[in-house]
Amino acid sequence: MVSNSYIAKRREYYEWCGQKLPVNADGDYRCIPMLLDKLAEQMTAAIELHSKVLFVRVDLTSINPDSGNEPMECLLRWLKQWLRRYYKMQNIGHFWVIEQSRKKGTHWHLILLLDGNRAQNSGLVIDRIKYRWEVLTDSGLVSIPKNCFYQIRRGDDEAFAEAFYRGSYLAKERSKQSIKNGCTYGASKLKTRAHLND
Repeated sequence: MVSNSYIAKRREYYEWCGQKLPVNADGDYRCIPMLLDKLAEQMTAAIELHSKVLFVRVDLTSINPDSGNEPMECLLRWLKQWLRRYYKMQNIGHFWVIEQSRKKGTHWHLILLLDGNRAQNSGLVIDRIKYRWEVLTDSGLVSIPKNCFYQIRRGDDEAFAEAFYRGSYLAKERSKQSIKNGCTYGASKLKTRAHLND
């Protein structure tokens, strides 16, 4: 269960390191600031590492609710190996959350933060995710939400803010309280310039 000390009311903007970032929230919905921090940190690190970042979001479901996070961890290991081989890509960022709901059952939301100079669009990446997820989960589903990808150029604050707004959906409190026996999120460990000197 998520502690109330980590939950704040959703608001129109979220402040992170002096930036005001738009958040996909309204009314009395709540979000988890720690998750917003992780997303902002990884997006910032990615755009510092690459002059252009391809932001890709996919939603994944499994027919086995007892599998824990193993399918996601296996998918990311396989996908990162493929990205390194096919695109010669390094410093691959990711952020995911697992949720449980009556309507969707056990499902994950995944964001990839890729070198946009090497991967120009999300089509092939999504195809590979669909192929591997079906193998890993015995016909689990991959759903592609609207506006599933953004190209963010370094210095383009508007594109960064739009992508963060889309990604902030992953930080919602709803559907996370019921997750037990394991971590409810995962993130890559890309380092921002501020942390490289730590």
